[in-house]
Amino acid sequence: MLNGVEILKKSLYTSILLGAFALSGCTNNEADIKETTAESSPTEQSTAINNEANTTKTEEVDPIPLKLTQEQKEKYYQKYVAVIESINAESDEDLDLELEPITAFLDEYWIEIEDFEKRAKERAQASMIVLENNQRYHPMSVPKTTKLQMGSKEVVITFTGSFNTQLNSDIPGGRQEFSVFDGISSKVADADGSWTQLGYNDTLIDDRSTYVIDVAGKYSQSGIISTHTISLKFNCNKNGGIG
Repeated sequence: MLNGVEILKKSLYTSILLGAFALSGCTNNEADIKETTAESSPTEQSTAINNEANTTKTEEVDPIPLKLTQEQKEKYYQKYVAVIESINAESDEDLDLELEPITAFLDEYWIEIEDFEKRAKERAQASMIVLENNQRYHPMSVPKTTKLQMGSKEVVITFTGSFNTQLNSDIPGGRQEFSVFDGISSKVADADGSWTQLGYNDTLIDDRSTYVIDVAGKYSQSGIISTHTISLKFNCNKNGGIG
């Protein structure tokens, strides 16, 4: 039998042990809470979001089309006409921008005047880049790829020339040279725009080894028509390959 003193000592010892375990458990829980909080720190999350925002690229978007009544369309069309006339008059070059007839204007062509003016100026300042061929082609079908650059947008127009060649045996070792130019065609790779070839002039130079062909055409997009002339060079090597 335990006396009263021994029972009191045993009870006190048990209480001390339970308190130690309780404190130990609280300490571990607090550490877990602090660690979890640190992992999901709002500051670090914000930094990550900001870093992603800084790497996001902004792309130029097309103007939002307007919803106009027929009467409003007629008023806007007259303002578009004035914009085109002003740009043509101020240009130092022989510029000839035109408008599609109002009956040919699609719903997406109707935009604010300042947006239309920006679009028309980009067309007026458009440049044509001719890409070099990286291989030789059969004389009957020789492609030439060009890019019509308009502001941040570009349109690909492909020209295809057709020729005949013949051997010039008067040259030591012989050499193929141009004999006939059969013609040239073109098409645009743009679902939203259209290209109409108007005509061309051809000139044979460099001892019949090079054809220079100036092609004129009209490009229409978003209700604006622009006229362009592209100078293309087709070169014939000694074996009759055209590039």
